Amino acid sequence: METLDVAIVGAGWAGLAAAKTRHQLHPEESLAVFDSAATLGGTWAKHRLYTGLKTNNMLGTYQYPDFPMDTETFGVKPGQHIPGQIVHRYLETYARHFDIYDKIRFEHKVETAEHHENGGWVLTVRDIKVGDDIKIKARRLVLATGLTSEPFLPIFQGQEDFRAPIFHGKDLRNNEDTYGTAKSVTVFGGTKSAWDMVYLYATKGIQVNWVIRESGHGPAWNAPPYVTPLKKWLEKLAHIRMLTWFSPCSWGAADGYVKTRNFYHGTFIGRAIVDKFWSILGNDVITLNKYDSHPETAKLKPWSNAMFVATSIGILNYEKDFFEVVKEGLVKIHIADIERLSEQKVHLSDGTALHTDVLCCATGWKHVPPIKFLPEGITEDIGMPHTPSPNLFPYASLLDQVDKEIFDKFPRLKDQPIQKVQNSKYHTLLEDKGLSSNDDVTPSTELTPYTLYHFIVPPSSQFLKTRDIAFVGMLVNFSNPIVCHVQSLWMNAFFDDMIPSLPRNPSPEFVSRFQHEAVLHSRFGKWRYPGGFGHSFPDFVFDAVPYLDLLLKDLGLPIYRKNGAFAEMTDPYGPEDYTTVVDEWKAKHLEPEAPCPKGYHTLDAIFVFAQSEAGTAVCISPDGILLTCAHCVAEEPSELTANTSFVLLSSTGNVVTAKVVAWNPIRDLALLQIDKTEIFRQPFPFARIATSPPKFNTKLLCIGHPGSEDLEAERSGVKTEYDTLVLTEGTFRGLDKDKDPQDNSEIGALKHSCWTYWGHSGAGLFDRETGALVGVHSSWDDETCMRRGVPLEAVVAFVQEVEASKREEFTEEWRWYVWREPEPTN
Repeated sequence: METLDVAIVGAGWAGLAAAKTRHQLHPEESLAVFDSAATLGGTWAKHRLYTGLKTNNMLGTYQYPDFPMDTETFGVKPGQHIPGQIVHRYLETYARHFDIYDKIRFEHKVETAEHHENGGWVLTVRDIKVGDDIKIKARRLVLATGLTSEPFLPIFQGQEDFRAPIFHGKDLRNNEDTYGTAKSVTVFGGTKSAWDMVYLYATKGIQVNWVIRESGHGPAWNAPPYVTPLKKWLEKLAHIRMLTWFSPCSWGAADGYVKTRNFYHGTFIGRAIVDKFWSILGNDVITLNKYDSHPETAKLKPWSNAMFVATSIGILNYEKDFFEVVKEGLVKIHIADIERLSEQKVHLSDGTALHTDVLCCATGWKHVPPIKFLPEGITEDIGMPHTPSPNLFPYASLLDQVDKEIFDKFPRLKDQPIQKVQNSKYHTLLEDKGLSSNDDVTPSTELTPYTLYHFIVPPSSQFLKTRDIAFVGMLVNFSNPIVCHVQSLWMNAFFDDMIPSLPRNPSPEFVSRFQHEAVLHSRFGKWRYPGGFGHSFPDFVFDAVPYLDLLLKDLGLPIYRKNGAFAEMTDPYGPEDYTTVVDEWKAKHLEPEAPCPKGYHTLDAIFVFAQSEAGTAVCISPDGILLTCAHCVAEEPSELTANTSFVLLSSTGNVVTAKVVAWNPIRDLALLQIDKTEIFRQPFPFARIATSPPKFNTKLLCIGHPGSEDLEAERSGVKTEYDTLVLTEGTFRGLDKDKDPQDNSEIGALKHSCWTYWGHSGAGLFDRETGALVGVHSSWDDETCMRRGVPLEAVVAFVQEVEASKREEFTEEWRWYVWREPEPTN
């Protein structure tokens, strides 16, 4: 079974950011990104790029902080919205630039993920091309599937007699032939994707009947790129710190302006100012769009208060004026529900029957990824949406407590819009007459929201200990690339146990606070954004800057990134303000003042035999698998039978016992597994095996104990002065051309110049710069005085053969971490 250090599900903005950051900070780890599509990009994958698709954002606000989308390279000019093909090319360029493209396994769908008590996951992955399921072990799992991967398409009464295409907006690319075949189309839905489909068909001269549910949220807010009397760039407006204060926010205090926020939301005068701000913003959009200038455009006036929507607001990113296209007469808007279909007809609740050649649906998404988590019941523990129950987390009593806290702090939120929007007729989509679904989970299914600490990790003491799962990008906002970038850095710090505020072994009191905060922030969305998706997952716009503050504070990085107090309040935050956060983190936490080669970091993985016959071993797995020379364990098979357990000392002096699990005298290699320990606990510190042999003259580091007896003394029993491990440097001098690298029984085939003594047998030979294990010291050449060792080729073959031969015997806790290059997937 293949084993990975990190498995990432999803190759969109979030998955690529997670892969890039992990690889950047831990290039020695094995990592793979799984995606069911044939190309990367998620929403921006090739199969979803229909003609005319563009970003809401304009150039400069939709890019990773450390990889600018410049005009010279990508051809998009300032002030332009970004075509879908360019977004895809940008993401592919990013993946190749940071050496993660080859780690993506396209057309591989993760179907199940089973967690093990001691940590780690076993994934069942469907190879779509081949049609087979494969099992993969992963030390850590990152869910980065996003929230717009699985479309929801209801079943319409009578659709079997419809005799015309019915498709979700996700599949528009595959139905572009209808531009030439259809004379009349029906678009169902009021969200931004519905507006896009209306525009595409109408600008091609096709008659459009646009059906917006009478019982729904109504038409989406869509704003011009520049708003307010000052004509501010909308994406940037939402990232001006002083304007974020007008948004009630449960994590807002992270920005440090607590008194200011308390004034705006805790006083009568402050709340009046807040209401005025949102009224001005909403009225400005309504005025600019001139809804009342035509009977049809008047039907597109939003039904909800601008304060209570988040990313449900879109940006008018069209070549032509959208409202002028509607006024030209090719678009007819119907505020009604669909009751049934018949042959090429859509029947509405107001009695209208629309003749149509195509039915295009903007009916939402399934926000829960189609992955089954095991064992049963773990869904609640990891914070995934599930059927609510008073006895399941988040508990009803905790929700009541959090609701009171929210309303006490933000009294304005007590005054909620009627039935989520200003629509007394509102009900969920599947409550419409004539609509149904066979799906287990739909947008209408009552589920708990994602309940994750900082929207990234499970609020569970178990996962604080194992630290083996995280979610990246499971939220929506205008600054998704920035958020994914910073979330990925926070995720890495969490995995590496480098967030001081999150102990691995928490007290019950800490767990209570930990869970309370997770529930507070997830529950807050229900009351803050009832016109959006806050009841299901984090959905926010004006709260992105304080959210980034929250993460940066945990990381110990500065949150105020502008030049002076006035600029801090008035200059919009953008990708350029977070360009260096990974480098800042590395300088603060990972890079010592005096750079130290990574080879020296392998010291903790070294063990020394405590018997009279000395020798050294190196741990190659977090489960305590030790690699050493066969002659350190036994010279003959009879010796092995007599003694299969050994006592060893770690580099810190801790005692362990280990049993022999494999012995190969031809290769001169053996494997032991730690089975008893007083202090050590899994995961054990371990060294990684290199992906390829070292080059001639590569600088090496050998770590081992030379032995307690001076064999060169004139009399026996003379003790050496080597009381501790000795680290010596040398170089790789190639392989003995006259020897088979797999036969090291007489003398090792590898040649090196590190100083060693007899107790160094079994000591790891490490690439001084990368820390990767490239061989094992074994012997001495009397003729040339050259040190010898077992080469990498023999080490890798030995480990792989042992795994293959004993796979049936291995328990699920036995995991191998041989650092190998992933096989090409394309």
